[in-house]
Amino acid sequence: MRRNCAGWQRRFLCVAALGLLVWSVPCAPSQSSLESEMDNTRVIQMTQKGLGDDVIIARIQAGTTKFALSDDDLADLKKANVSDRVVAAMIESTRLTVASVKIDGNPVQLHTIGEQKVGGRLGHAVSLGIMSVKDKAYLEGQHASAIASRNPVIEIELPPNDTIDNYIVVEMDGKGDRRELEIGSVGGTVGGKVGIRSDRIRRISAAPLGGRRFKITLVESLKRGEYILYAVGSADFPHGVYGHGFDFTVQ
Repeated sequence: MRRNCAGWQRRFLCVAALGLLVWSVPCAPSQSSLESEMDNTRVIQMTQKGLGDDVIIARIQAGTTKFALSDDDLADLKKANVSDRVVAAMIESTRLTVASVKIDGNPVQLHTIGEQKVGGRLGHAVSLGIMSVKDKAYLEGQHASAIASRNPVIEIELPPNDTIDNYIVVEMDGKGDRRELEIGSVGGTVGGKVGIRSDRIRRISAAPLGGRRFKITLVESLKRGEYILYAVGSADFPHGVYGHGFDFTVQ
């Protein structure tokens, strides 16, 4: 019996020692640490380690970036022997690909209107085609996450090849768990129509702020409801995209 106890004690000590060994092994670097944000300091460090331009540019294109690119910053990069190709890639990474929008000072996300429903089929059938069938796209959710005042100030920075004329403020229809936007109709006394109804578009005024930045204000105060700063021409109907925009709620 004593021999069995001694054997059990030896096995317990071995397991305990193995446990200590496992806990003492250092953890491998996390994925987030391997893909940390690219900034000027890291570009300089990679250059000093002898990494080639193609490697540094690939890292810039694959990760998130936060570069400082004033004239003095560019001079410091030059002094650190960062190549012109890498500096050009740094500048290119900061270029907007979609508009950046703030409403009343708060950033607003771009959303894709990718849902569609058809309304008025019953009325169209009963009225023998006099009533139209309406195509409606909608965003999920009763309200937008962005809350605006009745006289919102909209600041927008445009990407290259975009113009301020491409943006309109449209009132959406609140329907319980979603917000709808009529995008066309078929039938009725006036035939088929494609596009946003003119009576849902709110008049705006745009003033330049320098560069590609503009300030949009409403000509008249908005009433409580659901709205979207809609990008005209952003729809891609064959692929189920009914437009892009920055939605907000006026309370």
